Amino acid sequence: MSIYIKVNQTEYPAAVNGVNNDRTWDGRDTKTITLTMTHAEVAALLPDNTPWSIVQRETVDVLDEQGQPTGQTKEVVNEYDNSAYSLAGDITDHRDGTVSIKMGKPTDAENAVGAVVALTGEVVTVARAAELRPMIEAAATSLPDSDAAKAVELFPTWAYPISYVVGNRVSDGGKLYKCRQAHTSQEGWKPAATPALWVVVDITHAGTQADPIPAARGMEYEYGKYYLDSEDGKTYKCERTGEAAGGKIVLQYLPHELVRNYFTAG
Repeated sequence: MSIYIKVNQTEYPAAVNGVNNDRTWDGRDTKTITLTMTHAEVAALLPDNTPWSIVQRETVDVLDEQGQPTGQTKEVVNEYDNSAYSLAGDITDHRDGTVSIKMGKPTDAENAVGAVVALTGEVVTVARAAELRPMIEAAATSLPDSDAAKAVELFPTWAYPISYVVGNRVSDGGKLYKCRQAHTSQEGWKPAATPALWVVVDITHAGTQADPIPAARGMEYEYGKYYLDSEDGKTYKCERTGEAAGGKIVLQYLPHELVRNYFTAG
């Protein structure tokens, strides 16, 4: 079997060894790549954030229908993406003309810092990020539902016991919910399980047949729009005799449960 690394659609013969929890580099997972190149060439080939993969090429026998060798061979190629190892580390020159470079995965702490940098525009400590979080949540309360639904992560996670008032918005399970009825939360009263207390906010989908809104129990449905039922994977149009398009209703059921009452199959 021959091993290569692939960078920018070009393959380079290489030896690759992996280490989990590399103690020499902050406990991150690493891959050490050994290439027949100069130090400068390796540094230029694999800077930080370079997409790269490992390619394995192997020549195997071709078998007949009975599983016996036919005397012919074929090449089997397998490719494995390793772009998660995105940090370029130490480069070591060897006496045999080869050079090794260590590529590492970002640690959880580095990923967290990266997320904060993307949000704030500058590097801050984890402690500072914790101080900023309440301010971010407070600022998010001024967002209209149309923007809030696109930034669920900015809102506080539902928790208990907390007193909620009508209009409070929380995140839960990747969705944004708005409080419909003032209450003090209790264990087991998660928004998805209490449609009488919470309604899903979803403004990210057009509600057309081509872009239906994901349906959820306790959602505020709008007549004339299309919804994707999460249980049967089908699309339904919200409509009811006597109700004009644009009118809204909160239903504690999924569309397939109310066909011919509030929905028709799309």
